[in-house]
Order: sequence, then structure tokens, then C-alpha cells
Amino acid sequence: MSWESMDWKTADAQSLGAGASILPLWPMLRSAIAEGISGDALCPVTCGELAVASGTPEGAATPLEGASSFELLGTDRRGSWAALDSSKGNKIGGKEYSAARLQELVMEAASTAFESILGEGLGLGAPIPVGSPQAPLILLRLPLTSVDNEEVVLVSAYDAAVAGELAAHVVALQALTSDASATTAAQPVAAQRSQEFKAAPAPQRPAAPAGGNGYGNGNGNGNGGAAVSASNVRPVSLSELTAAPSGQPAYNIDLLLGVNLQVAVEIGRTTLAIRDVLALTPGSIVELDKLAGEKVDVLINGRPIASGEVVVVDENFGVRITDVVSRQQRLVPQGR
Repeated sequence: MSWESMDWKTADAQSLGAGASILPLWPMLRSAIAEGISGDALCPVTCGELAVASGTPEGAATPLEGASSFELLGTDRRGSWAALDSSKGNKIGGKEYSAARLQELVMEAASTAFESILGEGLGLGAPIPVGSPQAPLILLRLPLTSVDNEEVVLVSAYDAAVAGELAAHVVALQALTSDASATTAAQPVAAQRSQEFKAAPAPQRPAAPAGGNGYGNGNGNGNGGAAVSASNVRPVSLSELTAAPSGQPAYNIDLLLGVNLQVAVEIGRTTLAIRDVLALTPGSIVELDKLAGEKVDVLINGRPIASGEVVVVDENFGVRITDVVSRQQRLVPQGR
């Protein structure tokens, strides 16, 4: 039996059943999967239409291989398994792929997409051995085509219960994300009102008659309250402040001299469109914005500190510093 001969149906609300709520996210998931596989294969890849089948694929021409496991909210860790349709190839960008490796890339891309969309990934883990699965499975068929027209068809398998669990996972995360967004949106308003309240001048109230309680409690709500008794008022006692010793610097740079910093040498920069990045292959040439022989920049933790010329030291590249940013400028916090 070949995977192609199974009863595949287009992934829609009817074929996915309880997992149909994932459909609105599928375009972004498909884009993330294509980008992940393209980056690994160094070759632009497109994902075709997703198809769904169910059952226990015993006797398939190519057996299922265990791939990344994952964990959804409130459920046990679930396994994912995969196989390649033997009627198609197994190369992308001239690189051979196993079903398990492609499935790992798919799961990594899906986890990254979920984290970006909903703030929570899939908690990927080690593969769970497939053995001979007897429980009903949900099977997803994903055609992959490279820019060189190489065709690979990945068949991913999951426990049938995952469809409903994934739907619940998405709904729960969407609710949490909505709550967090509402809270975040409310914070600036609350802060603004707080500032307005502090900036508003205190109302001048007439002095309350002795024993009177009709002028409110000072919160501006007009509800009335007991006047503060003079016997409860006492002066605040504060300790004396001593002046800081003069003649000492505000910081001691010697305390930081043992800290390690990341040093990088930048020979140039350029800007590429996503299509150009995906089209990069071994042997591609990227043109930079500097001319041959120009000085290179020395960056410390991403910040330009010096410039110099490239030299060779005992078969290793090095940089001879020719210009250095002033000490004062090096110590000024970035952004000032």
C-alpha cells in the first residue's frame, strides 16, 4: 500500500473536525514551515495544499519514523511520526532528507509560529518511539516543491485526539493573549489618569467646624467623613542627610575591567529582500557596501569602537587597529 493511495481529503472544517479551529492560522503556519525548510535546505521551497486522512496505516510502503514530541496545555506529551511518500523523491536543494528530519523542521517552524502568534510554543522534546501504533491516527499530507522542481511529500502522523487538544490549546492561548492585551492597553490609560490626578491642584476646602464631619474624607467623592483630629497629627522625624565625599568619580571603571565582551569585525553591510535570501546557495556572491581595501569596523557588543585593516597572523585573520573612538565616547551609554 502506498501513502498516495489512501483516502486523502482537503483540510477543511469537515475533514479536520474538532481541529478545524486551526484553519485560520494555517496560512501563517505554512509560511513558517516553508521558510524553515528553505533555510535548512538553502533552497526556496513552497508548501502545497494540506490533505487529511485517518486510520492505522499498517502495511504502508514506507513505515512511520518517530520525530519531535510536543506538549499542549493540560495534556500529556504527545508524539509525532512521519514518513515520505515513496512515489515522490527525498531531495530538496540536492540534499537528501529523512522523514524524521523534515518532521522536526515542520514542528520547529510550527512551534515558532505559535509562539509568535499566541505567545506559547509547543514545548518540543525528544521523539517517542512509534512501535506499531494501534490507536487511530490523524494523518496530514504536505507536498513540498523546491525551486528546482524537486518534489517531496511528507506524511505526518499524530494521535487522533490531538486535533481536539490542539483546538483547545489555541482557544486557551487566544483568550490569554486577549486578556494580556487588554491589560497592557489599560496600563497607559491608568498611568495617564494617575499623572492627571497628581498634577491637579488640591481643592481649597473651608475649615471644618470643631467636631464637624460634613466636608468629605479628602478623596473628592463627596461621601463625607470624620475630620482629622489634631491629637492624631505629629511632626515627621527624618534623619540628617550627609553630603557625599567630594573629589571622587561617580563610577569606578576598574571594577569592570575583567568583564568579557563580544568582539566582531564587520567588513560591510547590505540589504536583501526575502526572496533573495531564500535564493542563496553555495557559491552565491553577496555584494557589500564597502570597496575592496577599505577599513573594516571593529564592534564591541554590536557597537562600533574602532576601525582598522585586515592582516594575517600565523595563518589566522586579524585586524590592525588604525582609528579608535575616544575613551569618553566609548563610555557614553548607547542611545545618548
